[in-house]
Amino acid sequence: MKKQPWWAVLVVSALGFTACAPANETGPQRDPAAYQIAPADVFRGVPEVGDIGMWMITKSLENATWLGESLGGRTLREPINVIVLDRAAKTPEEATSRLLDAMEKAGYGPKNMHSDGYSGWINGRLYTQQPANGKGLAFSDAPWYRSNNHGRMFGPAKVAGGFVFTGAFSREDFKLLPKPRHTYNSFVTTREDLAEQLTAKTSFKRAGYVDLKNMLDTAAETTANHDGKAVLLVAEQ
Repeated sequence: MKKQPWWAVLVVSALGFTACAPANETGPQRDPAAYQIAPADVFRGVPEVGDIGMWMITKSLENATWLGESLGGRTLREPINVIVLDRAAKTPEEATSRLLDAMEKAGYGPKNMHSDGYSGWINGRLYTQQPANGKGLAFSDAPWYRSNNHGRMFGPAKVAGGFVFTGAFSREDFKLLPKPRHTYNSFVTTREDLAEQLTAKTSFKRAGYVDLKNMLDTAAETTANHDGKAVLLVAEQ
């Protein structure tokens, strides 16, 4: 395992990483069975997939807001921007195994020091995040103490043509001063890089985009450079 730089070890030791990862979401953890999605937060009728929740959901069953990040005084909402359809998997376990293997091959293996416990809504229910095992894990292409592309997948949800995952991915920068923390960089950069890496190195290929219309630009909220679209990746074998 690659050693962390000396200053990263000091940061973790002194601060328990609480200042490095984005701050925890407010509100207590709630029973997912109690979740009722707002009609306005659903995009209905994605071909071969069905209905998809537009936003990543927190432990407190709220729409994720990049953990309190503010851009120009506006709350930064965290959109679903990836859809994965696995037409070859026969069981949920196989679908999950194939996804994890593909993420590793794409250079997005699970890495620690991230927030966790998120969910995504697909066809009437919440699905917990992948990677699922281990506190503080997310799919990422670099260590937490560097700028990195990272995110979570939600599923697998059974559909007629196989199994579906949705995902929320973004790029974050690491800032050491005035206090160690992660700051938002981009949604589009990570969506495109993940699609490129999966297409080049795995059986999951870019098949186009689905306009989920989850772009926000109001006086109170924003999705920054997100264009409202999710990249669609499909595995045939």
